[in-house]
Amino acid sequence: MQIDINTILEDLKRDKSERTQISLDKLNALLEKRFNTENKDFSIATIGRASKAEGGVGEVSIRNKSGEHFRLLIDAWATKAKTTMKKPPLAHSRKNETPSDMELLKRLDDPALRAVFGQIIAERNKYKSENHILKNKKEVMIDMRPNSIINTSRGQPTVELLPALDGILVNSEIEALRDAIDENKIASKGWTVTNHGAVKDENGRPLFKAGFLTAIQKILSQI
Repeated sequence: MQIDINTILEDLKRDKSERTQISLDKLNALLEKRFNTENKDFSIATIGRASKAEGGVGEVSIRNKSGEHFRLLIDAWATKAKTTMKKPPLAHSRKNETPSDMELLKRLDDPALRAVFGQIIAERNKYKSENHILKNKKEVMIDMRPNSIINTSRGQPTVELLPALDGILVNSEIEALRDAIDENKIASKGWTVTNHGAVKDENGRPLFKAGFLTAIQKILSQI
C-alpha cells in the first residue's frame, strides 16, 4: 500500500498548537531527508538526537506520552522505508572475510578430500597449540641426537632427518591432495590462485588462505 506522508502529516497537525505543528514540520523534513539517503535507522534514539541537533524535538519529547504524534510520524516514514523504529543491526561485510576451517571443509564435495584436509587441519591445530606452549616456556631443551652417531672428518656428530609424513597417507589420500591443487580443475570452477598460494573464488573472495597450495606441494614432495 502506498503511504501518503503529506496526508498523515496534515492529520497529525490538526488541532495542534502552532508550536507543535512547527515541530512536526521540522521532524518531517528530517525524516524525508533520511528516507532519500536510504538510511534505514529510524529508531527514536537516533531520530531524537538528529532532530535535537537541528533545533527540533529531542528523544525525551518523542518518547513522552504527549509525543505520540511524533512517534506516529516516525513510524510512517519507517514503514515507507520498509523498516521499523527498532535499531537496525550493525552491517557486517563478509566480502573479504576468510571462511573458517569448518566452512572450507563443507565446500569440498569429495568425502576423501574432506577427510584428508580434516586431518591436515587437526595436525596444524595440534602444532599451533604445541608452539604456543613452547613460547610460554622460558627454557626449552630439545634432544635431537640420533640413536647412532656417525663421525665426520671433523669428528662432529650428524643428525639424519627422515620425512615426517612417510607412511601417514594412503594412496587415495595422496591422489586427493594432488587433485585438490590441479590447476585445470581449479580454473574450471572459476577459482584463481595467488602468488602466495591462496585460492580465491569467482568473486575474488578467499577460499583458502595464503600458503594453502604451497603447503600441499611441500607435503607431496615429502611422500
